[in-house]
Amino acid sequence: MFSCYIYILFICILRMKLDTIFKILLLITIIFTTHQIWPLYELAKQISNGTVLFCIKEEFHKLYTFFCLYNLKEDIEIFSTNTNVAPKPRYFVFFVLSGFVTYIVKFILNKISTRIGERLIPKRVFGFISLKDQVYFPAEMGGQGETSAYFLGYPNQKISNLIHIYYFMNGGYLLTSVCSLLKSEKLPDFYENFLQHFCAMILVYFSYSHNFIKVGAIIMLCHDICEVFSSACRVFVDTRYKLITVSSFCILFLSWGYLRLYIFAKNCILPIHKNYNMFSSLIRVETFIWLIFLLLVILLMNVYWFVLMGKMFIHFVTSGKTEDILTRVAEIEEKERNIEMKNK
Repeated sequence: MFSCYIYILFICILRMKLDTIFKILLLITIIFTTHQIWPLYELAKQISNGTVLFCIKEEFHKLYTFFCLYNLKEDIEIFSTNTNVAPKPRYFVFFVLSGFVTYIVKFILNKISTRIGERLIPKRVFGFISLKDQVYFPAEMGGQGETSAYFLGYPNQKISNLIHIYYFMNGGYLLTSVCSLLKSEKLPDFYENFLQHFCAMILVYFSYSHNFIKVGAIIMLCHDICEVFSSACRVFVDTRYKLITVSSFCILFLSWGYLRLYIFAKNCILPIHKNYNMFSSLIRVETFIWLIFLLLVILLMNVYWFVLMGKMFIHFVTSGKTEDILTRVAEIEEKERNIEMKNK
Protein backbone atom coordinates (compact mmCIF):
# COMPACT_ATOMS: atom_id res chain seq x y z
CA MET A 1 0.00 0.00 0.00
CA PHE A 2 2.81 2.40 0.92
CA SER A 3 4.56 1.75 -2.41
CA CYS A 4 1.30 2.64 -4.21
CA TYR A 5 1.18 6.00 -2.44
CA ILE A 6 4.82 6.65 -3.40
CA TYR A 7 4.06 5.74 -7.02
CA ILE A 8 1.01 8.07 -7.11
CA LEU A 9 3.07 10.89 -5.57
CA PHE A 10 5.83 10.33 -8.12
CA ILE A 11 3.33 10.48 -11.03
CA CYS A 12 1.83 13.70 -9.64
CA ILE A 13 5.28 15.28 -9.38
CA LEU A 14 6.10 14.30 -12.96
CA ARG A 15 2.92 15.99 -14.20
CA MET A 16 3.63 19.21 -12.32
CA LYS A 17 5.23 22.20 -13.96
CA LEU A 18 8.75 23.00 -12.82
CA ASP A 19 7.64 26.32 -11.34
CA THR A 20 5.02 24.50 -9.24
CA ILE A 21 7.64 22.12 -7.86
CA PHE A 22 9.97 25.02 -7.02
CA LYS A 23 7.13 26.90 -5.33
CA ILE A 24 6.24 23.86 -3.21
CA LEU A 25 9.89 23.35 -2.20
CA LEU A 26 10.21 27.04 -1.36
CA LEU A 27 7.04 26.95 0.76
CA ILE A 28 8.25 23.84 2.64
CA THR A 29 11.64 25.49 3.19
CA ILE A 30 10.08 28.68 4.59
CA ILE A 31 7.71 26.75 6.90
CA PHE A 32 10.46 24.38 8.06
CA THR A 33 12.86 27.28 8.69
CA THR A 34 10.23 29.31 10.54
CA HIS A 35 9.55 26.29 12.73
CA GLN A 36 13.23 26.03 13.60
CA ILE A 37 13.44 29.69 14.57
CA TRP A 38 10.09 29.82 16.32
CA PRO A 39 8.25 26.47 16.76
CA LEU A 40 4.80 26.72 15.22
CA TYR A 41 3.01 25.22 18.22
CA GLU A 42 4.65 27.83 20.49
CA LEU A 43 3.71 30.57 18.04
CA ALA A 44 0.06 29.42 18.02
CA LYS A 45 0.06 29.24 21.83
CA GLN A 46 1.49 32.76 22.21
CA ILE A 47 -1.00 34.16 19.70
CA SER A 48 -3.87 32.64 21.67
CA ASN A 49 -2.43 33.99 24.96
CA GLY A 50 -1.83 37.45 23.50
CA THR A 51 1.90 37.40 24.34
CA VAL A 52 3.19 37.24 20.79
CA LEU A 53 4.04 40.99 20.64
CA PHE A 54 6.09 40.73 23.83
CA CYS A 55 8.04 37.76 22.38
CA ILE A 56 8.67 39.64 19.13
CA LYS A 57 10.02 42.57 21.16
CA GLU A 58 12.38 40.21 22.99
CA GLU A 59 13.61 38.75 19.70
CA PHE A 60 14.31 42.23 18.33
CA HIS A 61 16.24 42.99 21.51
CA LYS A 62 18.36 39.87 20.92
CA LEU A 63 19.01 40.96 17.34
CA TYR A 64 20.01 44.39 18.59
CA THR A 65 22.44 42.71 21.01
CA PHE A 66 23.91 40.60 18.21
CA PHE A 67 24.24 43.46 15.75
CA CYS A 68 25.32 46.24 18.12
CA LEU A 69 28.41 48.18 17.07
CA TYR A 70 29.78 48.85 20.54
CA ASN A 71 32.23 45.93 20.39
CA LEU A 72 33.06 46.36 16.70
CA LYS A 73 36.53 47.81 17.28
CA GLU A 74 37.37 45.05 19.78
CA ASP A 75 36.09 42.35 17.39
CA ILE A 76 38.16 43.73 14.51
CA GLU A 77 41.25 43.63 16.73
CA ILE A 78 40.49 39.99 17.60
CA PHE A 79 40.43 38.99 13.92
CA SER A 80 43.55 41.01 13.12
CA THR A 81 45.67 39.72 16.02
CA ASN A 82 44.50 36.08 16.23
CA THR A 83 44.99 33.57 13.45
CA ASN A 84 42.34 31.22 14.87
CA VAL A 85 39.03 32.47 16.25
CA ALA A 86 35.92 30.74 17.64
CA PRO A 87 32.60 32.02 16.22
CA LYS A 88 30.37 34.15 18.45
CA PRO A 89 26.80 35.43 17.94
CA ARG A 90 27.98 39.05 18.05
CA TYR A 91 30.14 38.43 14.97
CA PHE A 92 26.94 38.32 12.90
CA VAL A 93 27.29 42.08 12.57
CA PHE A 94 30.08 41.41 10.07
CA PHE A 95 27.60 39.63 7.77
CA VAL A 96 25.50 42.81 7.65
CA LEU A 97 28.56 45.03 7.12
CA SER A 98 29.78 42.66 4.39
CA GLY A 99 26.38 42.85 2.71
CA PHE A 100 26.48 46.64 2.79
CA VAL A 101 30.00 46.74 1.29
CA THR A 102 29.04 44.15 -1.34
CA TYR A 103 25.99 46.22 -2.31
CA ILE A 104 28.16 49.33 -2.76
CA VAL A 105 30.76 47.43 -4.82
CA LYS A 106 28.10 45.84 -7.04
CA PHE A 107 26.41 49.20 -7.50
CA ILE A 108 29.67 50.79 -8.67
CA LEU A 109 30.60 47.86 -10.92
CA ASN A 110 27.10 47.79 -12.41
CA LYS A 111 27.80 51.28 -13.74
CA ILE A 112 30.71 49.75 -15.67
CA SER A 113 29.16 46.43 -16.62
CA THR A 114 26.05 44.69 -15.32
CA ARG A 115 27.56 41.23 -15.74
CA ILE A 116 30.73 42.19 -13.89
CA GLY A 117 28.72 43.82 -11.13
CA GLU A 118 26.59 40.73 -10.66
CA ARG A 119 29.21 38.03 -10.98
CA LEU A 120 32.84 38.88 -10.58
CA ILE A 121 33.21 39.30 -6.82
CA PRO A 122 36.75 38.12 -5.84
CA LYS A 123 35.59 35.98 -2.90
CA ARG A 124 36.09 32.80 -4.94
CA VAL A 125 39.86 33.23 -5.19
CA PHE A 126 40.05 34.32 -1.56
CA GLY A 127 38.16 31.19 -0.48
CA PHE A 128 40.64 28.85 -2.17
CA ILE A 129 43.64 30.69 -0.69
CA SER A 130 42.08 30.49 2.78
CA LEU A 131 41.34 26.75 2.57
CA LYS A 132 44.12 25.17 0.51
CA ASP A 133 46.44 24.49 3.48
CA GLN A 134 43.80 23.38 5.99
CA VAL A 135 43.97 19.83 7.39
CA TYR A 136 40.38 19.16 6.31
CA PHE A 137 40.73 20.40 2.71
CA PRO A 138 39.85 17.26 0.67
CA ALA A 139 42.48 15.57 -1.50
CA GLU A 140 39.93 15.46 -4.34
CA MET A 141 40.09 19.27 -4.45
CA GLY A 142 43.88 19.52 -4.43
CA GLY A 143 44.47 19.45 -0.68
CA GLN A 144 46.04 16.91 1.65
CA GLY A 145 43.37 16.76 4.32
CA GLU A 146 40.59 14.35 5.23
CA THR A 147 36.89 14.93 5.81
CA SER A 148 37.16 13.15 9.17
CA ALA A 149 38.79 16.36 10.48
CA TYR A 150 35.59 18.38 9.98
CA PHE A 151 34.27 17.74 13.48
CA LEU A 152 37.40 16.97 15.52
CA GLY A 153 37.08 18.80 18.82
CA TYR A 154 33.53 19.93 18.04
CA PRO A 155 32.03 22.26 19.20
CA ASN A 156 35.10 23.99 20.67
CA GLN A 157 36.81 24.54 17.33
CA LYS A 158 38.83 27.64 16.51
CA ILE A 159 38.84 28.47 12.82
CA SER A 160 41.31 30.50 10.75
CA ASN A 161 40.42 34.21 10.74
CA LEU A 162 40.68 34.17 6.93
CA ILE A 163 37.91 31.55 6.75
CA HIS A 164 35.76 33.72 9.02
CA ILE A 165 36.26 36.58 6.55
CA TYR A 166 35.40 34.22 3.67
CA TYR A 167 32.17 33.38 5.51
CA PHE A 168 31.34 37.04 6.03
CA MET A 169 31.93 37.76 2.33
CA ASN A 170 29.66 34.90 1.27
CA GLY A 171 26.96 35.77 3.79
CA GLY A 172 26.96 39.41 2.69
CA TYR A 173 26.92 38.45 -0.97
CA LEU A 174 23.96 36.09 -0.49
CA LEU A 175 22.09 38.70 1.54
CA THR A 176 22.39 41.27 -1.27
CA SER A 177 21.56 38.62 -3.89
CA VAL A 178 18.30 37.68 -2.16
CA CYS A 179 17.35 41.36 -1.83
CA SER A 180 18.19 41.95 -5.51
CA LEU A 181 16.04 39.01 -6.58
CA LEU A 182 13.09 40.27 -4.56
CA LYS A 183 13.17 43.80 -5.98
CA SER A 184 14.11 42.95 -9.58
CA GLU A 185 11.78 41.95 -12.41
CA LYS A 186 10.36 38.45 -11.89
CA LEU A 187 11.93 36.40 -14.70
CA PRO A 188 10.78 32.83 -15.51
CA ASP A 189 13.69 31.40 -13.48
CA PHE A 190 12.85 33.50 -10.39
CA TYR A 191 11.64 30.66 -8.14
CA GLU A 192 14.56 28.31 -8.71
CA ASN A 193 17.06 31.15 -8.28
CA PHE A 194 15.37 32.41 -5.14
CA LEU A 195 15.07 28.87 -3.73
CA GLN A 196 18.80 28.27 -4.30
CA HIS A 197 19.90 31.60 -2.78
CA PHE A 198 17.44 31.36 0.13
CA CYS A 199 18.61 27.86 1.11
CA ALA A 200 22.26 28.87 0.72
CA MET A 201 21.77 31.97 2.90
CA ILE A 202 20.07 29.95 5.64
CA LEU A 203 22.84 27.33 5.56
CA VAL A 204 25.59 29.98 5.79
CA TYR A 205 24.06 31.58 8.89
CA PHE A 206 23.09 28.23 10.44
CA SER A 207 26.53 26.68 9.92
CA TYR A 208 28.26 29.74 11.37
CA SER A 209 26.04 29.86 14.46
CA HIS A 210 26.55 26.11 15.08
CA ASN A 211 30.28 26.16 14.23
CA PHE A 212 29.93 23.98 11.13
CA ILE A 213 32.37 26.37 9.49
CA LYS A 214 34.86 23.77 8.24
CA VAL A 215 32.45 21.75 6.14
CA GLY A 216 30.48 24.90 5.32
CA ALA A 217 33.54 26.58 3.82
CA ILE A 218 34.17 23.54 1.59
CA ILE A 219 30.54 23.65 0.41
CA MET A 220 30.85 27.35 -0.43
CA LEU A 221 34.11 26.82 -2.32
CA CYS A 222 32.60 23.97 -4.38
CA HIS A 223 29.93 26.36 -5.58
CA ASP A 224 32.14 29.45 -5.92
CA ILE A 225 34.68 27.81 -8.25
CA CYS A 226 31.94 26.96 -10.74
CA GLU A 227 30.72 30.57 -10.67
CA VAL A 228 34.03 31.74 -12.19
CA PHE A 229 33.39 29.75 -15.38
CA SER A 230 29.67 30.57 -15.29
CA SER A 231 30.61 34.25 -15.31
CA ALA A 232 32.87 33.74 -18.33
CA CYS A 233 30.05 32.00 -20.20
CA ARG A 234 27.58 34.79 -19.47
CA VAL A 235 30.06 37.48 -20.49
CA PHE A 236 30.95 35.93 -23.87
CA VAL A 237 27.69 34.11 -24.78
CA ASP A 238 26.33 37.02 -26.84
CA THR A 239 29.65 37.93 -28.47
CA ARG A 240 31.41 36.63 -31.56
CA TYR A 241 34.04 34.83 -29.43
CA LYS A 242 32.41 31.41 -29.72
CA LEU A 243 35.62 29.48 -28.95
CA ILE A 244 36.01 31.22 -25.58
CA THR A 245 32.31 30.68 -24.84
CA VAL A 246 32.39 26.97 -25.69
CA SER A 247 35.70 26.41 -23.85
CA SER A 248 34.38 28.15 -20.71
CA PHE A 249 31.15 26.18 -20.95
CA CYS A 250 32.95 22.82 -21.22
CA ILE A 251 35.06 23.64 -18.16
CA LEU A 252 31.93 24.82 -16.35
CA PHE A 253 30.06 21.62 -17.23
CA LEU A 254 32.89 19.36 -16.00
CA SER A 255 33.60 21.39 -12.85
CA TRP A 256 29.88 21.58 -12.06
CA GLY A 257 29.49 17.81 -12.24
CA TYR A 258 32.67 17.18 -10.25
CA LEU A 259 32.39 19.87 -7.57
CA ARG A 260 28.67 20.60 -7.17
CA LEU A 261 27.53 17.00 -7.55
CA TYR A 262 30.32 14.53 -6.71
CA ILE A 263 32.38 16.50 -4.14
CA PHE A 264 29.33 18.17 -2.61
CA ALA A 265 27.57 14.85 -2.05
CA LYS A 266 30.59 12.68 -1.13
CA ASN A 267 32.76 15.11 0.84
CA CYS A 268 30.10 17.35 2.38
CA ILE A 269 26.64 15.82 2.78
CA LEU A 270 27.75 12.26 3.58
CA PRO A 271 30.33 13.26 6.27
CA ILE A 272 27.68 15.38 8.02
CA HIS A 273 25.30 12.41 8.02
CA LYS A 274 27.95 9.90 9.12
CA ASN A 275 29.26 12.06 11.98
CA TYR A 276 25.90 12.95 13.48
CA ASN A 277 26.80 11.06 16.65
CA MET A 278 29.60 13.62 17.31
CA PHE A 279 27.14 16.50 17.68
CA SER A 280 23.85 14.69 18.39
CA SER A 281 23.87 15.88 22.01
CA LEU A 282 24.00 19.51 20.85
CA ILE A 283 21.62 19.47 17.87
CA ARG A 284 18.08 18.10 17.91
CA VAL A 285 17.12 15.37 15.44
CA GLU A 286 14.50 17.71 13.99
CA THR A 287 17.15 20.39 13.34
CA PHE A 288 19.47 17.82 11.79
CA ILE A 289 16.70 16.68 9.41
CA TRP A 290 16.12 20.33 8.46
CA LEU A 291 19.85 20.75 7.76
CA ILE A 292 20.00 17.66 5.53
CA PHE A 293 16.81 18.77 3.76
CA LEU A 294 18.35 22.15 2.85
CA LEU A 295 21.52 20.47 1.59
CA LEU A 296 19.49 18.04 -0.54
CA VAL A 297 17.45 20.89 -2.00
CA ILE A 298 20.66 22.60 -3.13
CA LEU A 299 21.95 19.29 -4.50
CA LEU A 300 18.67 18.87 -6.40
CA MET A 301 19.02 22.37 -7.87
CA ASN A 302 22.58 21.55 -8.92
CA VAL A 303 21.34 18.43 -10.72
CA TYR A 304 18.57 20.47 -12.37
CA TRP A 305 21.02 23.04 -13.76
CA PHE A 306 23.47 20.30 -14.74
CA VAL A 307 20.74 18.73 -16.91
CA LEU A 308 19.95 22.15 -18.40
CA MET A 309 23.60 22.62 -19.30
CA GLY A 310 23.59 19.20 -20.97
CA LYS A 311 20.60 20.28 -23.07
CA MET A 312 22.38 23.52 -23.88
CA PHE A 313 25.42 21.61 -25.15
CA ILE A 314 23.26 19.31 -27.29
CA HIS A 315 21.48 22.38 -28.68
CA PHE A 316 24.82 23.95 -29.60
CA VAL A 317 26.08 20.78 -31.31
CA THR A 318 22.92 20.40 -33.38
CA SER A 319 22.28 24.07 -34.24
CA GLY A 320 25.60 25.84 -33.72
CA LYS A 321 23.85 28.52 -31.61
CA THR A 322 24.89 29.43 -28.08
CA GLU A 323 21.95 30.34 -25.90
CA ASP A 324 21.81 30.95 -22.18
CA ILE A 325 19.42 28.17 -21.20
CA LEU A 326 20.21 28.79 -17.53
CA THR A 327 17.91 31.82 -17.67
CA ARG A 328 15.28 30.11 -19.86
CA VAL A 329 15.67 32.49 -22.82
CA ALA A 330 13.00 30.62 -24.78
CA GLU A 331 10.40 31.17 -22.06
CA ILE A 332 11.26 34.87 -21.80
CA GLU A 333 10.88 35.34 -25.56
CA GLU A 334 7.59 33.43 -25.53
CA LYS A 335 6.31 35.64 -22.71
CA GLU A 336 7.27 38.77 -24.69
CA ARG A 337 5.50 37.44 -27.80
CA ASN A 338 2.33 36.79 -25.80
CA ILE A 339 2.41 40.35 -24.44
CA GLU A 340 2.84 41.71 -27.97
CA MET A 341 -0.07 39.59 -29.23
CA LYS A 342 -2.32 40.92 -26.44
CA ASN A 343 -1.32 44.52 -27.23
CA LYS A 344 -2.25 44.00 -30.88
